[in-house]
Amino acid sequence: MRTGMIFCLASALLACCAAAARADALADALEPHVGQTIDLVELGTGKRFVRPTLDGVTDRGGKATALRLTPEGATRTVSVPLAGIAKIIAGRETIHESAGKGNSAAQLRGRKSRENREQQMQAAAERMEKNGVAPWPQLSAAEHAAQVKEIEAFVAKAREAFPKLEVSNTHEFIVATDIPAARMAPYLASLDAMHDFLCDLYGIPRGEPVWLGKCLVVAFLEEDDFLAFEGRFMGLAPQGVHGLCHQRSDGRVVMACHRGDDESAFAHMLVHETSHGFNHRWLSPARLPNWLNEGIAEWVGTQVVPACRQVPLKEAKAVEFMQAGGSVGPGFFDDGPDAHINPLQYGIASGLVKFMVARDRKQFAAFVQGVKEGLSVEQSLKNSFRASLDDLVKAYGKAVGVLDLDSPALGRFDGRVS
Repeated sequence: MRTGMIFCLASALLACCAAAARADALADALEPHVGQTIDLVELGTGKRFVRPTLDGVTDRGGKATALRLTPEGATRTVSVPLAGIAKIIAGRETIHESAGKGNSAAQLRGRKSRENREQQMQAAAERMEKNGVAPWPQLSAAEHAAQVKEIEAFVAKAREAFPKLEVSNTHEFIVATDIPAARMAPYLASLDAMHDFLCDLYGIPRGEPVWLGKCLVVAFLEEDDFLAFEGRFMGLAPQGVHGLCHQRSDGRVVMACHRGDDESAFAHMLVHETSHGFNHRWLSPARLPNWLNEGIAEWVGTQVVPACRQVPLKEAKAVEFMQAGGSVGPGFFDDGPDAHINPLQYGIASGLVKFMVARDRKQFAAFVQGVKEGLSVEQSLKNSFRASLDDLVKAYGKAVGVLDLDSPALGRFDGRVS
């Protein structure tokens, strides 16, 4: 009996020592991040602190017991017991992960949610492999950091040509701009809001990395500087645009623009263009057809920047166009990397996306995901909405008062990278 008791006590002591070692190792790993914004702290219940500030690590007797966090947008610090934390991501690195042992209803739901997410990601990877689409690689913390360094080196070169550019960072964006900081602050908030909105739409847990390093935004006050930047660093000579989103095949996203005279339109344009980059970086390099890509960008812009009234006006003109001609117009569903809808059709694209989202938000996300996984638009639409593209056009036409709406030369977009 005494030998058994001694063995049990020794085992308990070893377990406590191991737990203390893990806690101490975690404290060491977190120490460089104290005072900084970290990616994520997820509790065993599933609750997430996304982009909190790590104010410190509480220890007792040399053992880490809790994290002191200031949640994003809050001013007061909260103490989060280490025992209740399931996952910590800092510097794009998962530095703590625990399956959790609690059996409360909330903890069971949290574990089930994490398991479901892992199963969904595995199933998506299997579907992409079957469809011949390679997903974007998962980057290590070191690889993410290296990508950020490359972006910063690019910005340093840009500042040599445009010395008025000042650099600021959000958690997801690097912004180089000559717009005064006080005037730029609301626009930075719009960028972060766009990122979170699309995460929520597509079911990406907030805090999980999407960008290759970060998304770079270069914003100028004057159009001439924007054009000069595009010519010197992007090799383009854009005409009649306020901004462009450059989406490289390696996953790098650079968005450049100039402010113009309308503040709400500028905010909308930032959201519109960077949403293209987000869609480029989601899941795989598979392209969305132009009508869907532009429709999402316009619709998301109205959700994040409701003060901008450009899109509703475009949609009203588009309805008049469809009523007059009974058609969405030539080339709207054309496929291929060089296919582009015309300016009048932007209102049709945003109206169609808005219509689909109103029908079923989750099925719309599933539809877009199917295309990103390598399905044709027709097949993904059939899987999600149980409808053909012709059915969709007819239903949309009926909703806007155009019976038997036509889509001439209906294209068939396969979504794959050429």
